[in-house]
Amino acid sequence: MGDLLDLARYDAGGVSLALESVPVADLFARVTGRHAQAAQEKQVTMVVTPYEDGLLVTGDPHRLEQALQNLASNALRHTPPGGTVTLGATRDDGAVKLLVSDTGVGIPPEHLPHVFDRFYKADQSRSKIGSGLGLSIVRAIVERHGGKVSVRSTPGVETVFEIALPNR
Repeated sequence: MGDLLDLARYDAGGVSLALESVPVADLFARVTGRHAQAAQEKQVTMVVTPYEDGLLVTGDPHRLEQALQNLASNALRHTPPGGTVTLGATRDDGAVKLLVSDTGVGIPPEHLPHVFDRFYKADQSRSKIGSGLGLSIVRAIVERHGGKVSVRSTPGVETVFEIALPNR
């Protein structure tokens, strides 16, 4: 129920953002710290790829962390033992891009256009896991920051979620 209320608040413009310069290193440290035990228990390696020292994004640190936590949680859920979840960041054409990738099962091409839709679950057999709102919330957070979120996937190889935020 909390996810649905969060999403309704975003849709109604009722979520205010406390914008500040946020070190990407801090965001990634909190995400990896929160998921370290789950990754270890599942035998999934969680890594942060090297990126520009001191890289900053402008945004609400709590909301951006929420978006990254949702993506990392999904990546861990869909990555088998022995797989890898990777966090990375780049500066590209006036934007800072935050990436969460995994070596999990992937998303079939026919599902990619719908993954950010409310209640959408590509794998209906997992209907008891999650609300189907996590990626909708990620999109709402990113768009509220003036950014865009996208996904690309090669089933059985890799899935990459990319958050592009304006570099202010």
